[in-house]
Amino acid sequence: MAEEEAYSAYLKQLQQVDLPRWTDLPQFDLYMDQVVQFVNDIVQPLGLGELTATMVNNYVKKGVITPPIKKKYQKGQVANILMIAILKPVFALDTIAAGIDYQLQGREKQQAFDSFILGFITAIQQANSSFSGEVMINKINKQDTLNVQSAMVDLAINAVLQKMLVEAMVKMVTPEAPKKKA
Repeated sequence: MAEEEAYSAYLKQLQQVDLPRWTDLPQFDLYMDQVVQFVNDIVQPLGLGELTATMVNNYVKKGVITPPIKKKYQKGQVANILMIAILKPVFALDTIAAGIDYQLQGREKQQAFDSFILGFITAIQQANSSFSGEVMINKINKQDTLNVQSAMVDLAINAVLQKMLVEAMVKMVTPEAPKKKA
């Protein structure tokens, strides 16, 4: 079946993506164009949208990313920009920022970043084993995914539900902004 082969090839492509751990991030500060190139080299094989300098500037303006020092971005900023680039197709920037803040509570930046990357890699591996074997993920097994139409609906529904759950969790853990006095 052509759809099964195409989907298997896509999953294999995802497994080939080289997501960096903290120690793999650049050891020196980067200028904007270098940050954009570095992040795009990682996210484009995933099929995610291209990061632009304008987007990064907006992240800085909104306070999601700390401003660069002498026009250079440090490792922690690059890590946050990469996480935003991966999550942005699904979540609003405010939700991503609150999630990053929460993940940094009581943890070092390195630990939070590596946990995110390893979680993403694990999800890709689970999706691949689900399709190629009898392992279940989100109640979808290989037989279900042979019918790409059925799998597409089920996965889309799960994506929406998971997005709703993450947004609810972020709302629960984000402190309320102080109310302004009239």
